[in-house]
Amino acid sequence: MAQKLETDDNKVMQAEVRSAPDRSQRMAAALSSYARALTFENRSRRNLYRLAGLAPRTRDRVFATLMMIIVGVTFVLPMIGSIFYYVFWATPGYVSEVRFIVRSSVPLLSRDRYSSDAVEPKAKIVQDTAVLLNYLASPAIIQDLRAELDMHTVYGRGDIDVFSRLATDATRDEILEYWKKRSAAHVSPKSGIVELKITAFTPEDAHNLAELVLKLAERRVNQLSSGMWGGLLATTQRDVDNATNEVSDLRGRLRDTQNQTGVFDIELSAETIISVLTNVEASIAEVKSRRLALSQTVGPGSPQLSDLDRRLMGLEEQARELRSRTAGASRDGGENLADFSSVFDKLKLDLQMAESKLKLAIEDLEKVKLVSTLQLVYVDSFTEPTLPDNSSYPNVPVAIFLKLLMFAAVCGVSSGAVLVLRKKLD
Repeated sequence: MAQKLETDDNKVMQAEVRSAPDRSQRMAAALSSYARALTFENRSRRNLYRLAGLAPRTRDRVFATLMMIIVGVTFVLPMIGSIFYYVFWATPGYVSEVRFIVRSSVPLLSRDRYSSDAVEPKAKIVQDTAVLLNYLASPAIIQDLRAELDMHTVYGRGDIDVFSRLATDATRDEILEYWKKRSAAHVSPKSGIVELKITAFTPEDAHNLAELVLKLAERRVNQLSSGMWGGLLATTQRDVDNATNEVSDLRGRLRDTQNQTGVFDIELSAETIISVLTNVEASIAEVKSRRLALSQTVGPGSPQLSDLDRRLMGLEEQARELRSRTAGASRDGGENLADFSSVFDKLKLDLQMAESKLKLAIEDLEKVKLVSTLQLVYVDSFTEPTLPDNSSYPNVPVAIFLKLLMFAAVCGVSSGAVLVLRKKLD
């Protein structure tokens, strides 16, 4: 028994002697593995500390706290605020919608220089539509709206939440930016149909604003033509005055020429002279026939023949004078009807042209007066502005989803910046 105990003690001591080298080998293997790990790991002190079990806990706690603050400030709190605002606080907005087209009355007018030969009706409608769309988003619409109503009674009431309310001290530019967020106009390129949407905080306000904007847009587009027609009216009136003065001057020259020549009308004077000449020639023929008959019964020196000869000479002299007044050289060297004819023809031609010009100028003036009083452009709404039953703003699911994306992006960027900074400090 005693020998067996001694044998067991010898085995234990031999085991202890053998375990010491084993522990040294295991330690060496662990150190070698640790060295390899350090070689393949990056050179950050944080990883080195982690491998060694000596991580800088204070700095890690600071960065962890900073990350929590960033997530809370950039994501959690804003999302809670957005949900509260859109669900419980936001004032509902109502959208009134109307569809219309721009029509021109130009094709209904006669096709002359005042009914658009230079600009085709289709191009004119496209141009007027573009002008109308620009007007709906310009400072002019704010000026016209403020002349018709108080914007603060519609958008600045106390029952509207502070984020949607128009500030009482808003400037004109701020009101314009606010209006652009509450109105939208889109046109279909193919059909030319314009869709206008007006947002207000009561259905009645939205409906009334849509009607008012349509009226103001139609008035503004027609005002563009008023200046043109005013200038055209002045131009045509000046043309009428010039033509009237020209006609009056030519008539005065014709009157003076008639007084100087003693001829009222060439044709009438010629007919009169020819009629008198015909009678004189008939009298000459009669006297000659009487003298021939008398010369057969009395002697050559008889008083009867002498009287007929004197009468015949007077008639022939009168005939020559009448012929010289119509054509040829007159005995006194004066002008005849042939000379006066060119003067009268020129004066009458000039007067006829001036009277035609005056007639056309008067017709143009009357047409411009008529057209200038007409409405040339119509905003034809084939659907009436709607009176909304349900609010279209805010769309809570969409708004919250967009806020989620926005705040998540902000949070991600901020967190990424902190992580980059932490890596730089390692």
